[in-house]
Parts: sequence; structure tokens; C-alpha cells
Amino acid sequence: MTDPNNRLGGPHLVVTAKTANKVQFFDAARFALGGEIDMPASTHEMILSPDGRKVFASVYGGGIFGKNSNPDRRIAVIDLDTRRLERMIDVGADLAPHGVMMAGDTLWATAELGDAVLAIDPGSGHVERIDIGGRAHWVAASGGKVFASCKTSDFVVVIDAASRRPMARIDIPNLAEGLAVSPNGDTLFVCAHRKGEIYAFDARTHALRATVSIDGAPGSANQLRRVRVSPDGRTVVVSSLLDCHVAIYQADTLKQTGSLATRKAPMGFGFAAGGMHAFVCCHDDATVMEFELSTGRATREFKTASGCEFIISY
Repeated sequence: MTDPNNRLGGPHLVVTAKTANKVQFFDAARFALGGEIDMPASTHEMILSPDGRKVFASVYGGGIFGKNSNPDRRIAVIDLDTRRLERMIDVGADLAPHGVMMAGDTLWATAELGDAVLAIDPGSGHVERIDIGGRAHWVAASGGKVFASCKTSDFVVVIDAASRRPMARIDIPNLAEGLAVSPNGDTLFVCAHRKGEIYAFDARTHALRATVSIDGAPGSANQLRRVRVSPDGRTVVVSSLLDCHVAIYQADTLKQTGSLATRKAPMGFGFAAGGMHAFVCCHDDATVMEFELSTGRATREFKTASGCEFIISY
């Protein structure tokens, strides 16, 4: 079973370079720059359309979480065949959209400054706002549910995707950062903000299954952490921004099998074709690092425009 939000990689790469206000395209074999788009404002996260021919990218605006003095209100629609900005979806207010995921034909996006999550029809541009009572920064979707991480709050909100209503809250020890659902929809992983650990929950019952320490990234400082699961469901990867560290786990046992010392400020992950390697965007060094999923060993790297945050292999 393949996660529709994290599909098998291909011969091309697309990267957001948020402080340069660019989206860039690279050849996955040689890492040669094949084109770029000048974006109208800082663009952060991306997700592929259901047919894999477009990218939906959140135009977050200026600033950072908690200090977004110039928030934006748009989701960019980028055509991958022509490598051009096709159009913009206006979400209706300056809400600083950030995390984006697909659930069926619906595009879900966080609305950080609106304490909400947005359900968007990407064809018509119709936007439905779901109030969740917290500043959602990331989303994950699976099994008819949408999970919204209220960054630096002690909960994740669970939304019923069909009724588009909040159905539960999951308490998160040490505050909530990045989150991801396993491809089979069984496990929800959530990173802590103020401690070097991640939490594994039953995605159906919301029961806490395990608390796992991040060996090599103790997290003495509160920091941004992200988690993703490989498309085959076998590997979990976690980035710790201030510790400049990536941890690799076996998904079934949650045994840590590797560590990678990264360039400055590791953020978003992507997965290469073949299932053997992953990519991590090192924001402050404008560098994408490629590493082995089995060991965490760094294999190659390439430069981007400033502020690379997210990468998709397609």
C-alpha cells in the first residue's frame, strides 16, 4: 500500500527555497538545476496532486511561526510538465497557510493565523474553514481522518474528513511539532517540541503506543522537529533543526538504526526512486543532503537557492 501523500520517487526533484522566494527543479540523477519559478512570496510546503502532474504549494508569507508579520493567503498550483506557476488559490484571508496534504480529491491546508484547517477543492478553489482551537502548522491524512499538529501546543486535533468536523484531540507530551501517518494508516507519529523524542499513536484509537528517544539529538533546546515515513512503510526519519541531526528508525520495532549529522537546520524530507535513499533539506546552508535509509550514511549533496525547506521526488 502506498501513501498517496508520499509516493515513490522518480527522476525529477522539486524544491521550495523559501527565503529566495523560489521553487526549483533538479535532475535526480545528476542534481543539475533544470529550471526555477520566481514565487510572489515565501513558499514552504508542497504536495503532489492525485494525478501526479501538479504540485500544490503553500505560500506562507514573511516571517516565521509566531512572528509572521506579513502573512500570505494563497496556495500555488504548479504544473510539473511545463514547470510553471499555473494559478493561485486564494484561501480567503491572511491565514499563513503552511502544511498541505491530500485526502481523496480534497486538498487540506493549515491556516495558522486562523486557528483552523482548510478543506479546499483544488479545481474550483472553494475553501471550507474548520475551526480547531489551535495554531495548526502541519497536517497528515489517512483513513478518513486529518490530523493537525498545533505547533507548541500540547495536542493534535483529529478531523473527520467526510463531515469536516473535529472529532477528537490527542494529548501530546512536551508539545507538538511535525507529524506523519504510516502508509498503511495504522500509526501516527508526532515529534516533541521541547524534548528529543517522538511518540507513536494508534491512528485509529489514538492510544499512545510508544515514546521513543532520539539518540544523538537530546534536544536540550526547544526546537522544530519533523517526521516522515518512507513510501514502503519500513523506515521512519526524524529531523531536529537545532541539533543538526537526522535519526532513522525501523518502523515496526522503532529501533534507531542510524544517525546523520547534517548541515545547518534540517527540515523537510523526500524519498528517492528505488527506495534506498532519502533527501533532507538543510535550510540555513541551502543544501539538500542525500542519505541511505538503512544506515543514515550521507552519500551526496547539492546546493539550492536560499532557504530550502521541502523536497519531492517525482
